[in-house]
This record gives sequence, C-alpha cells and structure tokens, in this order.
Amino acid sequence: MSGQRATVLLLVFAIFGGIPNSVRAQGDEEAANGREEESAATQPDVKLTALFRGYDPLIRPNFHGKPVAVQMSMTIASIDQVSEVDMDYTVTVLMRQYWNDPRLKFPGNRSMSLDPRLAKKLWVPDTFLENSKSSYLHTVTVDNALIRLFPDGSILYGMRITAKMECEMDLRKYPMDEQSCPFILESYGYTTEDMTYEWRDGEKSISGLKDIRLSQFTIYDYKALQGYGDYETGRYPQLQMLLLFRRQVFFFFLQTYIPACLLVIVSWVSFFINPDSEPARVSLSVTTVLTMTTLVSGTRAQLPKISYIKAIDVYLVVCFVFVFAALLEYAAVNYQSRYYKTPRKSRKSKKTEIEEFQLEEKKAPLAVPENDGSSAPAARNGTTRRRFPSPKVLTSFRGGRKIIEDVNDIDKFSRVLFPCTFAVFNAIYWITYAV
Repeated sequence: MSGQRATVLLLVFAIFGGIPNSVRAQGDEEAANGREEESAATQPDVKLTALFRGYDPLIRPNFHGKPVAVQMSMTIASIDQVSEVDMDYTVTVLMRQYWNDPRLKFPGNRSMSLDPRLAKKLWVPDTFLENSKSSYLHTVTVDNALIRLFPDGSILYGMRITAKMECEMDLRKYPMDEQSCPFILESYGYTTEDMTYEWRDGEKSISGLKDIRLSQFTIYDYKALQGYGDYETGRYPQLQMLLLFRRQVFFFFLQTYIPACLLVIVSWVSFFINPDSEPARVSLSVTTVLTMTTLVSGTRAQLPKISYIKAIDVYLVVCFVFVFAALLEYAAVNYQSRYYKTPRKSRKSKKTEIEEFQLEEKKAPLAVPENDGSSAPAARNGTTRRRFPSPKVLTSFRGGRKIIEDVNDIDKFSRVLFPCTFAVFNAIYWITYAV
C-alpha cells in the first residue's frame, strides 16, 4: 500500500514539476530570439560605425594610385523651354554617378541605402554643369538625393537637378532650323590623372527622351560623347549629352507665312480696280503696306538681335517688296494717266486743225520739184494721205521710245508679272531652305 502511494506521488510530481521547466525553456528561447533581432537591427549601425572609423572624405579613393573611374547615367525628366532669345533651354534630369571606394567594403551580399545627409561624410566626385547658367537641387519634401552602398565598396549617388543650360544657336535657317544643344558634365578640380568619366552603358545610359513633348521642337536624335576640357590648370574629364532639336514649321505657317502670302495677294486686287478710283486703290495699297510692316516688326520682336539674315527675314522682306511694288505700280499708272491725259477742248481743237489741214491738201495738191526743175503732183487725185498715231499708243521720237498711253495696259501687264514672279520666288525659297 505504501509502495502504491509512493508511485502516485512520483507521477504527480513529475507532471506538475515539468510545467515550469517547459515555461522556462520557452522564455529562454524568446529571449534568445529577441537578442538576435536586436543584434540584427543594430548590425548596420555597427557596420557604418566601423566603416567610417578612420575614413577621410577629403581624400579620393586610390590616392596616389590609378584615377577614380566615375560612370554616369541620366534620365531626362522634362525639358521645359527652348529659348531663341536667351539662347538656352531648361531641363530637369535624374543624374546618377557610380564609382568604387575600396575603403568602404563590408562583408555581406546586400546593399545599404543611406540617408542623403551622409554625403557630407563621403568622398563624392566634384561634378558640375559646365554650360549651366543656373541650376538647383530639388528639396521637396527632402533633398532629392540617393546614396546606396554595395558590399564591394561601390557607391551609387543620384540626384534630381533642374538647370538652365546655354545653347548657342545658328538661326540662319530659322524657322526651318535644327539645333544642337549640349549638356556638359565636367570635373571642377580633379584632372584626368585623378579621375575619369565614362557613360555607364554608352548611349543607352541616357533615357526618357522618347516621352518628351515640346511645343515648337522635336528631339529627333541624341548623342552620348566622352572627352575632356583643356584649361590653363590642366586637362579635366568631361561627358557630354548632345540633344538634337528640329523646329516644327507648322506654327510659323499659320502665324507668319500664310498671312504674309495673303497680304501679297490682296495687294494685287488693286490691279483690277479702275485707275480712276483713286481712293480705293490708294487705301488698299497703303493698308497692305502698313499691315505688312506690322507683321515684320512683330516677327522680329520675338527673335534675338543678330547680325546675319534669317530665312524668315528673306521671305518677309520679299513680301514687303511685292506689296510696296503694288503701291508704286498705281503711282506709275496715275502718273501716266495724268501726264498723257488731254483736255476735251484741246482734243477737239486739234481734231479740227487736222481736218482743216486735210481739206487744204485736197484743194491745193503739193508740187514736188523733179530733177529737171519741173514740178509734179505729190499724189494722185490731188490728195495726200498721212497716217496719224493710234489714240492708244503715241510714239515719242525723243529717245525713240514707245510710251504707253492706255494705262490699263500697265495693270494688265502687272496682273501677270506679279503672280508669276512671286511663284518663282516661292519655289526657289522653299527648295533652298526646306529641302
């Protein structure tokens, strides 16, 4: 009996005594996991502390060794404006730089994204925009920058920049022109002995241009170039993105070319108006001249003051010459009509004198002396006929030139000459500048 009691007590003790042990084991396991998580959470801090211990950001990688190879890639976010007046364009880019710093190697196989404020503790390339007029780094809501550190010591440094870049334009073919605008990246202080630049993947390093839409231009091509800049202080590495713009002409057709052409055609209407309608012809000619002057002035106001002649200047000047020539044509018509117009009374008196002269010839035929001294009648039947000039055309023997008395002939001639000459000019113009 006593042996059975002892057995029961042992079983009860084993059952109730094992529960605290299991609870204790579970608690120990949770504590161990917590310590591992805490260790994992603090591991990057420990790595950064160890990495930056003794690190000098003022000294480039491979100091006294081979140059630092900096690779570049770029995404064009937007091109806001291309200005002919200021000779520049505004662009927003996402610029990424890659280089290797052996001092920042760490064990592992995962990269670390660092706060952009750590850029002050790192050595970074002193890249600047060589042809920039003004630029800034976006800071909303924080600095738009990226730093990523890889286990082998490679560093990715990206930033978002908006810059107004200088672009020297040749406007001789404006508005059928094509422009090459550079985006030049260069080291400010490191020569080619200390640092080199290269595109990370050739022309594929530049992206985003296919999504760009501009109001007056199309980007038909681009080039990724690599070179250097020679200065008095040395040779500095340089990368260049060359954007090739082609201007869209349709806007200028509607704004300039078609209005100028229509003004020239309107000026020809005066050739079909009666020359006696002086107010109508003068007002039409003067109005077209003034309108053409306004069009020329407005077009030139939108362009920089340059010394050479542009394609649009040639067209507008020739159109102005045609319009002004139409005004001069009426001046010539009016002069002809006034100079050769004879009063009615004078015409009647001259007609009477001519008739009386013919009657006298009929009554008393002229005698022409012959070789033997005798005289003979000058014409048969005692009448001498003389031809008088047509009322439309008078022949002036002063200089031997014919003078057109019928002013309508000048208008008829102008109706053919002006359109044909203008058509020939347009053919030559568009073949020269547009083809």
